[in-house]
Amino acid sequence: MPMYLDHHKGTLSPQMAEEARKVIRAGMASPQGVKGLNAFFTKDESWCLTEAPSAEAVHKYHEAMGMKLGKGDVIEVKTLV
Repeated sequence: MPMYLDHHKGTLSPQMAEEARKVIRAGMASPQGVKGLNAFFTKDESWCLTEAPSAEAVHKYHEAMGMKLGKGDVIEVKTLV
């Protein structure tokens, strides 16, 4: 399954961070087929690493949570290890 890194501007609330942590630890895919692998954040930005069938699925997954990602905010990535 392809992996994607997406970028969000703005802060991540403690509630959103805890929900993301639960979803990642559960290892379950969303109805859109998106599985969270990890998340990274600073005080002003955050990034999600996911497995998904497509970049469009990642967009729809975030829209379902009330987060609109812009064009170029989702990129396909590969790991070295």
